[in-house]
Amino acid sequence: MMNNREIASLLKNIAVYKELSGDNPFKIRAFDQASRIVESYPEDIVRIAREDALTHIRGIGKGVSQVIAEYVEKGSSSTLEQLQSSFPRDILSLMRIPGMGPKKVKAVWEKLGISTMGELEYACNENRLLTLEGFGEKSQEKILKGIAFKKQFQDVHLFSEAITTAREVQHTLKDSGVFAKVEIAGSLRRGKTVFKDIDILCVPVKEQGVEEAINVLSGLADKDQNIEGIIGAGPTKVSIRRKGIQIDFRIVSDRSYPSALQHFTGSKEHNTLLRSRAKKMGLKMNEYGLFSGEEPLALFTEEEIYKRLGLCIIPPELREGNGEIEAAEKKDLPQLVKRSDIKGMIHVHSVHSDGVHSIKTLAEECMKLGYSYLCISDHSKSAFYAHGLSPERLMTQREEVRRLNEELAGFRIFCGIESDILADGRLDYTEDVLGHLDFVIGSIHSHLSMSPEEATTRLLNALHNPYLTILGHISGRLLLSREGYSYDEEKILSALKKELVVLEHNCNPHRLDPDWEFMKKASARGILISLGTDAHAIEGFDDIEYGLVMAKKAWISKEGILNSMTGEEIDEFFKRRKTKKGI
Repeated sequence: MMNNREIASLLKNIAVYKELSGDNPFKIRAFDQASRIVESYPEDIVRIAREDALTHIRGIGKGVSQVIAEYVEKGSSSTLEQLQSSFPRDILSLMRIPGMGPKKVKAVWEKLGISTMGELEYACNENRLLTLEGFGEKSQEKILKGIAFKKQFQDVHLFSEAITTAREVQHTLKDSGVFAKVEIAGSLRRGKTVFKDIDILCVPVKEQGVEEAINVLSGLADKDQNIEGIIGAGPTKVSIRRKGIQIDFRIVSDRSYPSALQHFTGSKEHNTLLRSRAKKMGLKMNEYGLFSGEEPLALFTEEEIYKRLGLCIIPPELREGNGEIEAAEKKDLPQLVKRSDIKGMIHVHSVHSDGVHSIKTLAEECMKLGYSYLCISDHSKSAFYAHGLSPERLMTQREEVRRLNEELAGFRIFCGIESDILADGRLDYTEDVLGHLDFVIGSIHSHLSMSPEEATTRLLNALHNPYLTILGHISGRLLLSREGYSYDEEKILSALKKELVVLEHNCNPHRLDPDWEFMKKASARGILISLGTDAHAIEGFDDIEYGLVMAKKAWISKEGILNSMTGEEIDEFFKRRKTKKGI
C-alpha cells in the first residue's frame, strides 16, 4: 500500500536530484519542504490526491501536487525518471555518508567520476579529494570515518523496523491455522537497538505437519526478482528475507518449546551462565530441555525452567549476563516499568515550531490515551530550520497554554522549551525568559564533531545552568546514520546527580539515546529518567513503547521514571526543583 512516507521519499529524491542538476533553488526548496510536510501529515495523502485537493495543503504547490497525483495514479514519476537518467544508478547512496551533501556529491561525480561508496573510499585513501574545492583533510577524514560506520552496519535494521515486521509475520502465522504457537525470540525479544536478523519460534498444530509448515513459512519471503527471498528450508529451520530483513524460523515440538524459547532468546552470555549453574546442580541444559541424566524434566513454561535452577523468572530484556542471575537468586530483580505506569507525555512539538498539530489537538489525544498531562517543548530560537520560537512567540505560546489549562479542566499542559545547547554550553535564551517556563529541556543539535574533552565541557556548562530541567538526547546519535559524540561519562553522571537534572531517554526509534547501559548507570545513582517521545505528531506518542523496552533493559522501575509521576506530582517536582536551585 502506498503511504505518506513513500510519497515523501519520492519528493525528497526529486529535491536531491534537482540540486545535483543545478536546478532553480526555489524549486529545490519547494520539493524538499513538501517532503517534510507529507511525511508528517496526519491524513492520507493518497486519498487527498485522488480527491484533487493537494493544493489545499499549506506548502504544497501546483507543480508538486502534479508530481504526487501522477505517482498515485501510475505508481511512477516521469519527473524523477527524467532526473535519474542524467546520473549513475547508485549516486544517492553517497548522500547517506556523513559529510556528503548534494553539493559534495555533485563535485565528486563531476570532477572525479565517483558514484559509489567503494569509489569514494578509494579516492579518499588516495587523497584525491584534497584538491577539490570545498574539501580538505578534515572533511576527507570525516568521510572515511562515515564510510567505515556505514560498512559496519550494512544490512542492519532498527528495532522499530524489525519488531513491526516480526509482529506482522507473527499475526499471519497465527491466523494460518497451521501453528499452535508463534513467538518472537532472539535479540529482538531482549530489546536490542539494531538487528541483522529476526528469530521466530513456531510449533506446528500437527506433529507431522512440518512439510506444510515449511511451505507456509517459505511463502512469506520477499518476491522481488532481484532478491533471493528464500535462504534455506529444512525440517527444523526455515530462513527467508522479508522486507529486506532475514528471518530465521525455528520449528520445534510443543514438548521442547519452553526450553527452545529460553535458549533462542539468549543472550549467549546469559545461557552460558545458566548451563554452568545447571551443571553444578547435576543437570544438563540445552535447547531441547533440562535433563537429569538422560531423563528430560517435565517443563511447561520458561518460569519452570528458572525455578528448577533455583531462580525467579528473569525478564527477557535483562538476559545479558550482566548480574541478572545473581539478582534472581536473591529474588532481588526490580519490578520493571510498564506502559500503564506512564501518566504523561514529555518532549512534544506543536505547530508553533516543526510539529503538525496544535497544542489543543495534542492535549486531546493525550486525554484519549488516558494520560493526565502533556509537556510541550517546541524548538528554541537557534533552531531556525525548525521554525524555532523567538522569546516573544514563546511568551505567546505560554499564554495559549494558560488558556487551554482553564478550558481543559482535569488535564494539565506544562509549557517548556527544547533549548539548544550552544557550542560553549550556554542555553540559547536568557534567564529571564527561561524563568517563565515550567521546565527546560536542553539538547545539542549543532557542532557535533567536538573532541570528547570539548563535548564534556559543553555538557557540564549546560548542566550547571540552574534552569536546565532535563538533558535531552545526550550523545546526539542517529542509529545507523550518525555515531554519537564521546564524553566523560563519570563527570556527566556526577553533574546530573549534583545539579538535580533529569536524563532524557529519547524514544524516537532513530535515536534511542542514550543507550541502556548508560541509563542503567544513571538510574543506579538515583538520577531520574524522562522517556521523551520527541513527538512531532500524535503518531509519535507510540514511540514511548521503544523507550519502555530500553528502560526495562536498564533495570528501571516506575519510581525511576519522570513520566510515571501524576500531574500533581510532576508539577510539585518542577516547583520543588526550582526552589532547591534558588530560582
